[in-house]
Amino acid sequence: MSLLGFEDVMKADPSAMAKAVADWTEMARKYQGVQQRLDTEVLPVTGGQNLWFGSTASAANLHITVTRQQSVDAQTEAKAVASIIKDAQGDFESAQKKLKQTVADAQADGMKVTGTGNVLFDVGALSKEERDYYHHDPDYQQSRHEAAGQWSRKITIFLEEATAADQRAALQLRRAAKVGDPLDQFNGQAVGGGDEADGRRAAELAARLKDGKTLSPEELAELNNLMKADSGSPVYGQTLLTALGPEGTLLLADELELRLNDRDGKLKGEYGELQTNLANTVAGATRDPNTKFYQDFRKGLQEAGVKNINARHFGGRTEPIYGYQTFATLLQHGSAGYGKEFLNDLGTDVLAAERADKNRWSAHQFNGPRPDLVHDPVDGVLKLMGQNPDAATMFLDPKSPGAEDRLKYLLRDREWPTTYTNTLYSAPITDRTTHQDGLAAALEAAATGDVPGEGSHNGGPHTPAQARVMQGAIDALDGDGKGSEIHDDLKMPLANALSDYVDDTHNILSDHVGSGGGGIREENGAGHLNGGADSLTRVLRGVSDEPEAYALLYSAERAKTAELIGGLPADPQADRSAVDLPAQRIGTALGAYDAIRTDVILDNKDDRMEWADKTGSLASAAAGPVTGFIPEVGDVAGSLVDLGIEKWADDVKKDAQDAGNKEASDAHFAALNQSKEMARGWGEANGDTGGRRTDLVYSNIALGHTSGHANAMSALGRNGQQ
Repeated sequence: MSLLGFEDVMKADPSAMAKAVADWTEMARKYQGVQQRLDTEVLPVTGGQNLWFGSTASAANLHITVTRQQSVDAQTEAKAVASIIKDAQGDFESAQKKLKQTVADAQADGMKVTGTGNVLFDVGALSKEERDYYHHDPDYQQSRHEAAGQWSRKITIFLEEATAADQRAALQLRRAAKVGDPLDQFNGQAVGGGDEADGRRAAELAARLKDGKTLSPEELAELNNLMKADSGSPVYGQTLLTALGPEGTLLLADELELRLNDRDGKLKGEYGELQTNLANTVAGATRDPNTKFYQDFRKGLQEAGVKNINARHFGGRTEPIYGYQTFATLLQHGSAGYGKEFLNDLGTDVLAAERADKNRWSAHQFNGPRPDLVHDPVDGVLKLMGQNPDAATMFLDPKSPGAEDRLKYLLRDREWPTTYTNTLYSAPITDRTTHQDGLAAALEAAATGDVPGEGSHNGGPHTPAQARVMQGAIDALDGDGKGSEIHDDLKMPLANALSDYVDDTHNILSDHVGSGGGGIREENGAGHLNGGADSLTRVLRGVSDEPEAYALLYSAERAKTAELIGGLPADPQADRSAVDLPAQRIGTALGAYDAIRTDVILDNKDDRMEWADKTGSLASAAAGPVTGFIPEVGDVAGSLVDLGIEKWADDVKKDAQDAGNKEASDAHFAALNQSKEMARGWGEANGDTGGRRTDLVYSNIALGHTSGHANAMSALGRNGQQ
């Protein structure tokens, strides 16, 4: 696509288009006047109303009738042209406004924008001191160079948007005027501009693709232009998808997937772009669940979702691909984000289809022409929810309508499907490991309210619905006392979520709250975990097979420990109860983490040293910004959080070397040993020169550690084994 010139877009006067709209509207009005005069003054004379008779009158009447129809067609064409220009004016003005704002923002950032739209850092605008600094700091030069590149890319985006609006209008005007029509007549079927008209034109082109036909490169570019420009418009999307129908939408999606992965195919980039634009169109059309279109489309999708979309292809009847698999594959390519109600309804419907036939996608052959096929649409929809925390929470909250047993079904009861690959000379190769990365993403997002991987977990607060998801996951995973048996895909995401609840997990492990009453606590509008310590311990143990997971969980707990120790009263005259019980509770939670680590080491007989090395290294490297619970620098607690971490890492490795044997080492008290260093640091920060308050703090932590360690070992089936 050849872009419009930067200066052309910047200096264009769209108001001229408004005058053109007015002129074409006036033209339609004048042709209407011609039609009315023919109707009232001419046709009555030639039409046999006893005013003119004979063959000449009949010939004249035929001629005038044709002329009248031309005046009607001219009105249609003029109105269409006016509509197209008006729509183009709005699109162009929008792109121009964004371009001008981007240029202004770039200039405010110290950039110079050339007449061709290139962006350079304006060194000449710097003071002498600033220029000297710039020339002697390569990192600063690089950062300014990168910033200039980012501004250039933004300018290009809006130039492309303006160019697309221009090209879209040009194509529409040529069709409205029937350019190239040998009859050279007015176009009585001319279609104007706007989202509905764009939707009808896109449907016309998309239907040909859906049927396996080929579009010319120009037509494909036109379809992509329409899709990209209008995908966020509900009117456009609903017009297009209504014309295609749910099944037709799935057939189109499948056709795009095939063409995108055709080894010998051309225009793959265009088909890939169209795939994304179609997914974004679905997002825009389904944003409002209260429309008739939404209800009709959902109902049609329920039927098409269980049909074999592959039936029309050779071999497709023996290798079925169901509509929901195709739909989930399409939606993975979207970039606009889907409404939470849409994702919830889709998830509900896919689960219903699965429960109606649990073998529908239980074992699916790898499909060469469709290597990206989402063979498990349940996990595919859950993966989309991972990018929409509100949708994930709504879907997994046990109190949501119809969601009471979803967590239990997904975490304990569901038979997760596998894939297999046929071979020419031997038995099919089966993927023995099921995949639950979609469930993992949705679970983390639902429990925390954050998108996984964005580093936004900060320890809450959490809504009651989020807390119900987290507590419900713990209860489901430990429903039969086997919380330590957790799928590999879930371990790290669960650790991420649980670290976000460190306030609650600390309180439960320290017997402060949550004695197994179940459910959650609500306090000042926030939700808190309220389950039993034994279940929580087993789930923590289950995720801790992954070294990074244990390192994260322990780092969050040690940050909480530093916060609590830092908050203990330093006044020697303070009531001992203000120190004794809080310190004991700190020790109880730390004892549980020491027990969990020891249990991992005892179980991982062959890999214990590797696990210990990774855990120690990860926890040491994570010192500082591990969770939102790290106190601010300068706070007393902030100075405690990293005390003893290197010794802790050494103790973990020593524990692994001794295989958790209590006669060989006391390294299984690594967390207790680190807390001793924190207590010492607290005493020094508070002027406890004699060490009496420090000893009091540590002795109470040690007392709590003994009970916490024993309770956790018992919960893990170690019968109090150290």
